[in-house]
Amino acid sequence: MPRFAFGCSLVCAALAAAGCGGGDNMYPVTGTVKFASGQVPQGEVAVVRFEPADMAANAESKAASGKIAPDGSFRLTTIDPNDGALAGDYKVVLTVYKTYAGRQSLINKKYTQAATTPLSAKVGPGGQSHFELVLDP
Repeated sequence: MPRFAFGCSLVCAALAAAGCGGGDNMYPVTGTVKFASGQVPQGEVAVVRFEPADMAANAESKAASGKIAPDGSFRLTTIDPNDGALAGDYKVVLTVYKTYAGRQSLINKKYTQAATTPLSAKVGPGGQSHFELVLDP
């Protein structure tokens, strides 16, 4: 039994040391989303997501997301509320639906998928922490 307890304590210590958060690689990220006209895309569902640009190059990458507020502002979350995003390059994807029940998008379809969005972001050293996202109609 003492061996089992010792083994369990070693495993727990290793897990605690490894952690599950981003640690030093996590950066606060804020921004705004607006159409070129200055109007804010508003719907019952309004979310911005930063999706890793190249998951194959960095398997430890994680997407970050945030709710778009009525004034167009957002703050990203990866693990803990408002903790930001891990350092890296991202494709910026948006979901803005008129209602929760429907899937009527209020933005151009090109912004809804990582493969087609023209929006990108670099987070971390040499990158930004605040992003002004301007959408075409």
